[in-house]
Amino acid sequence: MIVNIDAWKWLKKKDENSDRNKKNNFKSFKRNFIILSIPIISLGLYFYVIGRSRYFVRSDVVVRKSGGNNNQSINFANLLGAGNQGSLEDARFLRTYLESPQVLEELEDKINFREAYKKSGLDRYAGISNNSKREELYRFFRKQISVSLNESSGLLRIRTLAFKPDTSLFLNEFLITQAEEFINELNQNVYKEQLKFAKGLVDKNAKLVENASKELEEFQTKNRLLDVKSESLASSGLITALEKELAEKKVQLASLKRIFIDNNSPEVEELIFLVEDLKEQIKIERQLLVSPKGKNLTKINSESSRLISKLNFASDLYKSALTAYEKTRVDSLQQQRFMAIVSKPIQPESQWRYWRHKGFLTCIAILLVGYALTKFILGMADSHNN
Repeated sequence: MIVNIDAWKWLKKKDENSDRNKKNNFKSFKRNFIILSIPIISLGLYFYVIGRSRYFVRSDVVVRKSGGNNNQSINFANLLGAGNQGSLEDARFLRTYLESPQVLEELEDKINFREAYKKSGLDRYAGISNNSKREELYRFFRKQISVSLNESSGLLRIRTLAFKPDTSLFLNEFLITQAEEFINELNQNVYKEQLKFAKGLVDKNAKLVENASKELEEFQTKNRLLDVKSESLASSGLITALEKELAEKKVQLASLKRIFIDNNSPEVEELIFLVEDLKEQIKIERQLLVSPKGKNLTKINSESSRLISKLNFASDLYKSALTAYEKTRVDSLQQQRFMAIVSKPIQPESQWRYWRHKGFLTCIAILLVGYALTKFILGMADSHNN
């Protein structure tokens, strides 16, 4: 009987401990539920009630080089294919430029960025303060835009966020405009100086040709010569004819001397005078060819050859400059970049809710992980103390 009473007391005590543990567990669960519910409700209230509406706009563009294609039409497969991998570097430059402070400065010239993104309503977290520093403003601007590059296709995706749909659309279109201006400026800066230098050489050598031609014309006009070589050939031909005639007269004179015994006969004397005249004429003609007071063809020929060589050299330089200029121009056309809008931006009609779900679930995950770690650390501390 005594054993039964002790067993009954033990069972009763065990039931009391079990009830006490259940109550403690219920209180602990209730406490934990309240601890977790308050931040979860607060997060839900912020993300789905207080949080300002955000509007999302997306556009896709692609940067390509002309590549020297003969066809004038743009092949869509070439835009997204691997045939223009060299333009990926340009797309990377463009991505960096669109996220740069100078783009923000250009944007502030178009709209009041602080006013468009200022804090408003109950949501004191979203937006920018009026007294924020320049660096804070730039960091906020970087958060409102996203420029990503697909390395395989070269597709550049531009995303913009704003608290109003028209602001988000304007920001996206502004970035596209800035991208086009950047590509155009890139084309000009790369080849403008080269074309300018090549054009300068063409103009310089054209002036040399003009001056050389003018100098040769003035020389020919001064000396009344159309062609020095023709004039030299004509004078040489005259001397040759005189020498030929002189040779014939000498033969005739020799024949007459054999016929006439007296060399003072009129026929012989006449022929002697004629031979002497021919010799004198040949001498005069030869002197005229080289004498400064005569035709001076030797000096004239030398000067004319110099002027003609100068003109030919200037002409060769001009042709080379023209060839170089044309090659540079064609290369510039082949290497020119152009930007094609694959997907144009459109004004959103409804707000972008993805950020609410993502933000809420992310905060919940962080909260639960933090709570679990805290419970684990406290449990380890209690176990260590016990």
